[in-house]
Amino acid sequence: MTKRRLATTGVALVAVLGLGLTGCGDRPGTDAPAERAAAAGSTSPATTPRDELTAAIEKLNEQTLRVKLDSAMLTAYGVTDPRARTMQTTLTMAAFGEVRMLVIGTDTWVKFDGALGEQLGGSRKWLRMDTGDGVMPVDDPGGVKKLLAAVVDVRSSGDRAYAGTLDYTRSGANGKALMAAGDKAKALPFTATLDEQGRLRTFKLDMTPIDASLEQMSVTYSEFGTPVRLSPPAPGAVEEAPAEVAAAFSGTRI
Repeated sequence: MTKRRLATTGVALVAVLGLGLTGCGDRPGTDAPAERAAAAGSTSPATTPRDELTAAIEKLNEQTLRVKLDSAMLTAYGVTDPRARTMQTTLTMAAFGEVRMLVIGTDTWVKFDGALGEQLGGSRKWLRMDTGDGVMPVDDPGGVKKLLAAVVDVRSSGDRAYAGTLDYTRSGANGKALMAAGDKAKALPFTATLDEQGRLRTFKLDMTPIDASLEQMSVTYSEFGTPVRLSPPAPGAVEEAPAEVAAAFSGTRI
């Protein structure tokens, strides 16, 4: 198993709770348009589509919720309590098999099945690691800021519905397909819907400008406010994660 595969898996598991992208990061030294709108909208009622979508996305950091992601390359589902910094996620990729992840504060447990599990030696135990602030940052546990940073423009498209473009190059992703897409990757079409309480309900991203085989990525948020009670795995079912795994999930390098 390569470090790149591990890193890709780690980022994908975390990202499903924010956007479902491969870690949408800010560009150093710049403020994203959506973040500037969020700052401006904090002292006045939301009056524009950008303000409304910004407020809806920000709510993802406020309550417990369930997330489901569907795409051509992977599917994932999980629950999270952003304020308690807890999360449980299961991700399935055809090439890798199933990966389960549990986060409680700064502790993370991961369990690999399928191809990744075999490459790790076939262990059926949970791998524990201290990921510190790398998985669910204190200031942005649900990845909300990352999503806002990637939104380029947005317009109203109906009742509690929006459409716009997203800059995928702000995601920290790389690869030949992304490089070949050039400027097309900076304006991927998306649609979003809100629920009656103004919370983000669905987010759909058209990935075909990067690669036709990627099709559409869809993320659904639901069951807001439902109690999320997570406990660590039993001690006998856990072993310490190899340094390579811990580095991939904490965002560090070894």
